[in-house]
Amino acid sequence: MEEYDYFNESVPDGISIAIDAYDSSLECCGQDGHELLVKTFGPHVSGKDLKSASEEDCLKFASVMKDYFELSYSPTAKDAKTIIDKALVQWGG
Repeated sequence: MEEYDYFNESVPDGISIAIDAYDSSLECCGQDGHELLVKTFGPHVSGKDLKSASEEDCLKFASVMKDYFELSYSPTAKDAKTIIDKALVQWGG
């Protein structure tokens, strides 16, 4: 049996914390972080997906983030990569 790695608790929370650091006017919780990940990477998102995220994946995450929060501006692929990387650090992955 594979040891549970807390990905589903830690990474979505890490996404919300990183989004708060990116733009503190956005109200983002762990569930929002989970929704962003699923809309970007699919329902079976994993640490492997995030670790190997391409520029295209980061652009998609940025676009999903813009739509999800109804932003008047577009986050960049670099912004998305920073958010994802911060979540990975929190997870320890």
